[in-house]
Formats: sequence, structure tokens, C-alpha cells
Amino acid sequence: MTARLTVDLDALGANYRRFALAGRNSGAVVKANAYGLGLSPVAHHLHGLGCRHFFVATVAEGVDLRRQLSADDTCIHVFSGPVADTLNDIRHWRLLPVLNSEAQIALWQHSGGGAADLHVDTGMHRLGVPWDRLDTPEIKEFYPKLVLTHLACADTPEHPLNERQLTRFQAALAHFPGVPASLGGSAALLGSPLQADRNLVNRPGIGLYGGNPLSTGPNPMRTVATLEGQILQLRDVPGGESVGYGGTHVCETQTRVATVGIGYADGVPRGLSGRGAYLFHDGVRCPLLGRVSMDLVQVDVTGTRARPGDWLEIYGHHVPVDEIAALAQTISYEVFTRIGARVTRRYETGGVAAVH
Repeated sequence: MTARLTVDLDALGANYRRFALAGRNSGAVVKANAYGLGLSPVAHHLHGLGCRHFFVATVAEGVDLRRQLSADDTCIHVFSGPVADTLNDIRHWRLLPVLNSEAQIALWQHSGGGAADLHVDTGMHRLGVPWDRLDTPEIKEFYPKLVLTHLACADTPEHPLNERQLTRFQAALAHFPGVPASLGGSAALLGSPLQADRNLVNRPGIGLYGGNPLSTGPNPMRTVATLEGQILQLRDVPGGESVGYGGTHVCETQTRVATVGIGYADGVPRGLSGRGAYLFHDGVRCPLLGRVSMDLVQVDVTGTRARPGDWLEIYGHHVPVDEIAALAQTISYEVFTRIGARVTRRYETGGVAAVH
């Protein structure tokens, strides 16, 4: 093990409680292996905190989650909805498909119907039935368990599209009196003006896992994930010599270089190469040198007490994941979901860590 991810379940729980509504309507998005942090331990921990609504992207993810959480009080919502090949799995595994079009509504109803959700497109123009086409006979005859929409610009609260989408969603909800609503994701929930008396099923995503839901400003969430790599070797590189592939970094003076056993196959973005990124060790930010390779990175540890076997933080409590994402010209969602399968995942609660 030279690369490890530590998931702070207590911090995950604190973030969940920040978003949670009372009782059974507290939800969580756990698609893409719980944003790369591990579906089974994350889902079990959230279920233990009272979470009863889980949202996944595909039927296969829903089946995987139902195998983990078989309780009858657990609702598993599948964003992609049904196709002909998945109808049997949806019913057998007691999943709630999110119907995204009139064609999906017809498929579901003609195949026997049953409990399902409805996604209303209020302006993102991705998935969902257009908000102004809810008066067709097929939709009028359909009574959803949940009505969802998704805000395109929720991470930028001042964007005018937010108000436009919320106004349209309010109009859409008038077609379904008494049906619970769901507004996603984390950023929308932090400042949603949706009426307080509406039965709202929340579905936070990135904020649960410690990423900043907002595009600017301080992160209001607690850090959940810490990715680290272990020093395999130390060497003194003379001034004038290069480090790593392509010789892109040349040491100006003699430099103490640590080779760390983690790379882009483990989730360290290759886009960090040559962009002023740091790893953290023993109170010091240590510059990343040269290119990130598949299994290794090299770091300037000159003047530190670094030794082989020590662990360096790629992101976590000292180097925010959003900082890493910005340097790599991406977002924290992608950084988390690219954590490699060979990274050892440790789950910590009450100060005790266990490998899952």
C-alpha cells in the first residue's frame, strides 16, 4: 500500500446533518461509488443517521445499492430512468425510476406501471419533461412519488437562471398537489427559497463529501476525504539536473527529492504537472516537481524531516480538494470520482480507522 484514502465518516455525518430535513425525507446522492469514496460504507453510515432516500445514476448502481441496503424503508431513486432492458431489474430490486420523458412514462405505464418519480426540466435542457408540457394526457394520468428538477447554476447564487428555474418549478409543482418535491443539489439546498411548507426531499451531492458547493467563497462543509501517498525513496538532485518525464523541471540548486508512490492511476490529476501544486508533510507545503506519472510523483522536501515510509497529503485538511481541482483546471467532483481502485480506502469514525 503506497496510496491511501481516509474517509472521515464523522465529518460526512456532520455535512449530512447540515442538509438534512426532518425524519424520512433526508436524502443523499451516492452515484459513482459515492463520488469515489466507497458506496457501501458511505451508504451504511448515512442510513444509520436516518437517511432513507438515496439517488444513483444507473439501474446497475441501484441494484448494487439495494444489495447493500435491503430495508423496506429505503428508497433508491435512479436518475436515468428505465429502458426496456432494465424494467425487470427495476421491479425486482424495488428501485424508483426517475421518468425523464413522455416516452419513458409511456414505457413504464405500458409495462405495468408502479411507483416512479418525474423529472421536470426547468431550463437546464438535459434530462426531464419540459416544465410547460405537463398537461398532456399521459402525464395527467401519471401520479409520481416525487417531482424533481435540477438547477444549472446553483453554485452561482446570483445567476439569473436560478430564479427563472425556481419560478418554473413552482408552476410545475402546481400540477401535482401534495406530491413531494426534490431540488438538487448541494448548492441549491444551501439557499433554496422553495416554500418551507413543501414536502421537500433533499438530495445533496458534492457538499456531503466535503467539496465546496459554491463556485466562490469559503467552503462551509467539513473535510471528509484525505488522499495520501507514501515516500518510496529520497535522493539529492544536483542543480542543473532535471526531474521526471520530459525533463520539464530543472533544479536550480541541489534539491532533496522524494519519490512518492501515487500517480494519476490513483487519482492525482495529471493536470497538476507544472502548475505550482503542493503536497503537505509535517507542517510544510512541499512543491510538486515535474510531471505526474501513472504511479509516482516527485516532491521537493528540501529542509524537511521527510523519510522513506512517510505519508504526504495530496488533498485533505491542509490542501483543499477544490484547490487541487482548480490547479488541474477541473472540479472536485472529477477529482473524487477518479480515485483509483488500487487506492486503499480507510474509514474513520470516533478516531478509529478501519480498512474496507
